[in-house]
Amino acid sequence: MIKQPTPAEQMLAEDTFSFCMEHLQEHFTIPFLAARSDVSPTKLKQVYRRVFGISLFAHIRNEKMHFAAQELASTNTRVIDIAEACGYDNASKFSAAFRDVMGCTPVEYRNRVRSE
Repeated sequence: MIKQPTPAEQMLAEDTFSFCMEHLQEHFTIPFLAARSDVSPTKLKQVYRRVFGISLFAHIRNEKMHFAAQELASTNTRVIDIAEACGYDNASKFSAAFRDVMGCTPVEYRNRVRSE
């Protein structure tokens, strides 16, 4: 039987997620995020997965790529500038992450959305 998160665990996971989303351009380590909440790294990882059903970094990456997709679809902002807004200083790493999550490159996505 899967253990349901307590209200405190739910709050811990949601607070960690909110903090990461408010700082999209930054990269955080699990130990930093755990210390910020005064829990062990193992506890943070376990609680986060129990609350959201996905690892912390996979969840944050997915959210960053969905933010990037929204920017690609609704603005003329350069891909590299969107990548930087998501915390990537390397366009090829951003493109690979975007492809993993969205199924196509950022340029392909923008072209497809705009042709619809």
